[in-house]
Amino acid sequence: MPLASIDVGSNTLRLLIGIVEGNKITRLRCEMVTTRLAAGLNSSRLLKAENMEKSISVLKEFSNLMSEHNASHLKAIGTSAMREAKNSEEFIGRVLSGTGIKIEVISGREEAELTAKGVLSDLPKTASSFIIDIGGGSTEWILCEDSSIIEMGTIPVGVVKLLESHIISDPPSKSDLLSINGYLGKILNRLKAKVGHLVSIDTVLIGTAGTITTLASIDLGIDAYSHEKIHRYNISLRRLYDISEKLISLSCSDRKNLKGLEPERADLIIPGILFTIKIMETFGFNSILVSDNGLLEGALLRLSEEVYKIV
Repeated sequence: MPLASIDVGSNTLRLLIGIVEGNKITRLRCEMVTTRLAAGLNSSRLLKAENMEKSISVLKEFSNLMSEHNASHLKAIGTSAMREAKNSEEFIGRVLSGTGIKIEVISGREEAELTAKGVLSDLPKTASSFIIDIGGGSTEWILCEDSSIIEMGTIPVGVVKLLESHIISDPPSKSDLLSINGYLGKILNRLKAKVGHLVSIDTVLIGTAGTITTLASIDLGIDAYSHEKIHRYNISLRRLYDISEKLISLSCSDRKNLKGLEPERADLIIPGILFTIKIMETFGFNSILVSDNGLLEGALLRLSEEVYKIV
């Protein structure tokens, strides 16, 4: 029977409808809409009315799609924006009354755990892996050995926050770049001091979520998003340097015309690629393996476990 999961993220709302058999997901419908729910949250600590309205409208469409596919159960999760906003309970109530969707706000550690569950369900097994999920409002990291989590956590830093706090000019100025790179360096050096000893020469860096999949799409130069082409794609640090140089040289309006880059991500891709590069430099990775599976798939797998226990 079809099941559904929804990720109410800081930047995008995503829907997955699928059939779960064991640890395998057969995708029936995938949707993603940018609503920038976390826009302005850094300064106001509030979700903006217009962003809430747009998100509720999208969730109504998701609800209709679930009905069309006869999805029997749903797991809808709220992440960073929902954790931090003072008015998240108001938003949750309005979503429930307007769409029938009940959002469960999860902690950063729960988000990391579900992300790992989704990623590890459909990637080659490795002796050691370091998974990163760069989101709009937070970044989750998970260290695994033989597909088992040994350490995980969350950093309250994401691309929406980085954009609003550090990128002032268009294209970004040298001052902007120094500001964001300096800030990221401090954050990641603290993480390295904590878990760097667990990262070896054999550790595989795996990236999931919008920033990483978009970078794969840009590197591939594809016109339309393709799960089959992006999933399990490898990007070298050298290629990211080249892509970064090109992106930084363009204005936001010019970036919107770049193959593989969704226009809605034209501003966010700058902090996204800089964050990705800084992670790789800090921990000594020369390439990153792209996973198009992550939090959404992990939530669907968890829902399947819960449903079959009920049944």
